[in-house]
Amino acid sequence: MKARQLVNKKGYLVALLSLVLAACSTVKVSTDYDQSADFTTLKGFNWLPESAKVEKENAYLNNRIMDVRITKAIDKQLVAQGFSFSTAPDFYVNYSITSEKKTNIRTYDNYSGYGPSWGWGVGYGHRGMSLSAHTETRVDEYQQGSLVVDVIDPTSLELIWRGIGSKRLPESTDAAEMDKLVADVVKSILGKFPPKASK
Repeated sequence: MKARQLVNKKGYLVALLSLVLAACSTVKVSTDYDQSADFTTLKGFNWLPESAKVEKENAYLNNRIMDVRITKAIDKQLVAQGFSFSTAPDFYVNYSITSEKKTNIRTYDNYSGYGPSWGWGVGYGHRGMSLSAHTETRVDEYQQGSLVVDVIDPTSLELIWRGIGSKRLPESTDAAEMDKLVADVVKSILGKFPPKASK
């Protein structure tokens, strides 16, 4: 009985660990930039004018509350990194958001308890009991959100730097948790700006 309880507990812990790892997934960040741009001259920033913006994607993420949350997070992070808001900016900043459905398939052995088995002694067959196992597959569907932060030349309106942060979106969250999630993603992205290889 104790062995069965331990085995069932093991299966429960595996499932629980999978959920914890999903919740604590790190932000995956990728960047690209114009290698001819001189990032050392960038001091002041402002937001890309509405007339030059492209409509943001995805109805789930595209709403006024989320727009204010992301805008404030980007402003705060840029200031923390030494940039200042300016009416005569050295660069414009803009963002866009997307999400897509992802599927995660995990397979593992699940020991379910005792079952009959056959063994061999010295010339004799005997029946005993042993732990039985079966392979279990779990299919996990979730939304992967991506925040794209663009840095744009204010004169040519050409893109000079782009950072993309992707993370699994929680199924449900409150406003405070979403604030923290957005702040973490923004910090992870802008932590790569300006590029170290800049002239």
